Amino acid sequence: MGIPQFIGDSPIPRETGLAINSALRQMKQEGMPSTDNLFFIAHSVGGIAISKYLNHFPELAKGQILMGSFLGKSYLSNLDGKGRTIINYPVSTLTIGGTLDGLARITRIAAAFWYQQINASQPTDIENFPVVTIDGASHMQFASGQATSFVADFDLKPAIEEAEVHQQVGALVSQFMYARLRDIQSENNLKFLAKKQQKTEQELKPLLDSLLLEGYNGFKPACYNRQIDNTRKDPKCTPFSPWIQNNANEIMAAGDLCPVKFTLDVKDSFHRTYSVNPIHLPQIRNSCDGKEPCRLEVSSVTQALYNCLEIFDTGFFPVSAFSLRTKMNSRQKFWKYAGVPAPNFEETDGASLGAEINQHVYKWALENAGKSARHYFNQVGTPIEMEADILPIVSAGPLWIWNYPKYKYDDNKLYVVKSTVMKTPINYPIASARGFHYCQLLSPAAAMEWIYVDGLRLKASISGNTVVYGPLGGIVKALRFVLRGLLRQTRTKGLLKRV
Repeated sequence: MGIPQFIGDSPIPRETGLAINSALRQMKQEGMPSTDNLFFIAHSVGGIAISKYLNHFPELAKGQILMGSFLGKSYLSNLDGKGRTIINYPVSTLTIGGTLDGLARITRIAAAFWYQQINASQPTDIENFPVVTIDGASHMQFASGQATSFVADFDLKPAIEEAEVHQQVGALVSQFMYARLRDIQSENNLKFLAKKQQKTEQELKPLLDSLLLEGYNGFKPACYNRQIDNTRKDPKCTPFSPWIQNNANEIMAAGDLCPVKFTLDVKDSFHRTYSVNPIHLPQIRNSCDGKEPCRLEVSSVTQALYNCLEIFDTGFFPVSAFSLRTKMNSRQKFWKYAGVPAPNFEETDGASLGAEINQHVYKWALENAGKSARHYFNQVGTPIEMEADILPIVSAGPLWIWNYPKYKYDDNKLYVVKSTVMKTPINYPIASARGFHYCQLLSPAAAMEWIYVDGLRLKASISGNTVVYGPLGGIVKALRFVLRGLLRQTRTKGLLKRV
């Protein structure tokens, strides 16, 4: 076994080759025979460095193991004609994640499971790129010794002992290595990993369900067709948000409260809400007389907004959308088209309907989280509370579009969420803007990610440092990380240590 050494104790990609060659030379000097059976193991940012290196020199490795790390999306972004993930990486890789990892968050490991297992284009990918979780493990437990300052600042507290994590890692690594060494491979190795994969899938199911319900653009990009309704026939893009289509519109319409009976046939579509050529607006395409139950055909428009820093794919920043920016018809308009003669706008849309929809999201997440995750969150998590919707000074689209939902801590007891809305009555002076109720909504995936990761930071992380959702959520922490990286890149820290 060889451990490459880096100046400044940081695995810089540009120096990885030199460090590995130096380690291999020393291993051979110590008596290691010539062999092709080399495996590479990396933790945290070391996974980024070794993945890049082996992508260029795959002939060196029989396999690699990433702990508290993962294959970057750049290797997983292509889709075949059926919308399946093409894994464009030449080395078999075992990914191991901890459910209480505060840096390589479990939601990113869940995404890795979807890319490499559920949506893999080749049957052999399931064996070649397994993804396994260790329940209760933190980021630092994949290593030992004193945590670096950044890990200490943002890792979660573990729920199991370090020795137990190391034992599980050892078993996973050994079985993966045996499975890659064809001359000693046995059916038991593959069965062991397959069993661990099945358990992992069950643990990750609530997170995966929430991301699919959001219409997570990280799995497949939003369709963004020019048509009013996105096609449902393109397997290579995500046409709509199932939560908005099947839940938010129903809550907005409130058919159960209406004096006349009606149901909805909704088509939501992902569109850029700021586009003007064409401009995409919510519609109700038929009307009823209110004398008998009817079915309204309606459309809505949604854009999922993600943390700008998630583009770096570090696993530190939230994976889910911080806002489902949604254009819906107003409740007053729903009722009018259902056959209510003169619904009162203040009575139908005066309340904070965005907060009402968000409360349903949070309730869904709590009810559908894994049993152990929900129990742990109820013990140490920071609850979410919805406050009154925020309205722009005037009902103007641009003021709503660029006024994001608000997230903040309230006296370190609650995490407050406020939806930003824009609503107009059916007699609004501008005819083209009548009968709308636009909302910037909490995503079901964001609510679930809060339960599993960020809602634990205040009371169940090592330092108590927190991350607030938004377009630049975690930017202060990111800048600190970047500055720290620059120090290491320039070797200032390494030189200072030698003074």
